[in-house]
Amino acid sequence: MPKHFTEQLTRSSAVLSLSTPMGQSSWAPNTDVYETPQHLIIKMELAGIRKDDLEITLNDRLLTVRGYRKDTCPHRQGHCSFRQMEIDYGYFERRILVPTPVDAASAQAHFYNGFLHIELPKTARAVASAVTVVIEQIS
Repeated sequence: MPKHFTEQLTRSSAVLSLSTPMGQSSWAPNTDVYETPQHLIIKMELAGIRKDDLEITLNDRLLTVRGYRKDTCPHRQGHCSFRQMEIDYGYFERRILVPTPVDAASAQAHFYNGFLHIELPKTARAVASAVTVVIEQIS
C-alpha cells in the first residue's frame, strides 16, 4: 500500500467518527466507513435491532444514526440471572463527520441481515441541507 494512502487513511479515520457525549449513549455499534468513486458508504453492525427502532439524519456534513436495542431477557423481574453478558442493549447514537460533499437528497439506506448500509452519493459542491434518510428493509 502506498505510504501517502496509508497516511491519508489514518488522518481520515481520526476525523470520521465523533464520540457521543458521556451519558447519552450506552453503546456504539461497530461501523465501517469507506469510499467508492461515486459514493461514501457507511456500514453498521446492528443485529437484533428493528428497522423501526432506527433513525438516520444528515445535517450538512454530520450523519447521525440513532437507535435502540431492546433487552428481551426479563432479568429485571428476577426471571433470569446472567452467567455472562457481552451484548450491548439500550440506546445508541453514532455520529460521523462526512469528509466529502454529498447529495443528501439522494442518500439511500438499506437494512438487511443485521447490517445497516448507507450510501451517500458524492457531489462536486456541497449544498447545506438537513434530511432524514428513509431506511429500506430488504428481506
